[in-house]
Amino acid sequence: MTDNIPVTCLLDRYWDPATLEFAGTEKSGTLIDVAVQSAEDETGGVVPVGIVVLDDNTFQSVPMEFIKKTTV
Repeated sequence: MTDNIPVTCLLDRYWDPATLEFAGTEKSGTLIDVAVQSAEDETGGVVPVGIVVLDDNTFQSVPMEFIKKTTV
C-alpha cells in the first residue's frame, strides 16, 4: 500500500444475541497493509485482513469486515 488510512477497528469481538450483531471494543489506528489469514472458524478457508497499527503503537491483524475508514 502507498497510503496509510485512518481506521476504527472492532477488537475483542463477540456475537451479541440481543442485537444480532458483533460487539466488542472499538480502537482507532492506521491501516498499513492488507493480507489473508486462516479463518477463525474451522472451515479451512482464508479471510482478508487488514494489518493495523493501533494508536497505542501495537499491531493487530483484523478481518476487513471489522474495519471502518475514519473520516478526518
